[in-house]
Amino acid sequence: MYEHNQIEVPPSFMALYCRNGRPFEERATIEGRYEQCEDLAHQVASFCKELQFKSDLPEAQVLERCYTGLLATPETLNPAEAGWTLIRAAELLEWPLPEALMASPPV
Repeated sequence: MYEHNQIEVPPSFMALYCRNGRPFEERATIEGRYEQCEDLAHQVASFCKELQFKSDLPEAQVLERCYTGLLATPETLNPAEAGWTLIRAAELLEWPLPEALMASPPV
């Protein structure tokens, strides 16, 4: 029997694990990946604020650097998860996505 827990995975994240409208991973796996990415997005947002303050960089440049950093560890996050995490961090910060990433969205 499936035990539903309290984690609500947003459709934007669920889409990373669906093909033709159907998930290709087990729900527990998707929930675990979502929790990891959501936690990381909060950490990235905090790091971005600190980096911008210390280095006096534009928001777009801070986000681009963080995205490059997220992509540097494919064993931790796949590229789609890295893109989702960056977009979520930008949402948390209420920063717009950089134009370079808007042209080819990371997700």
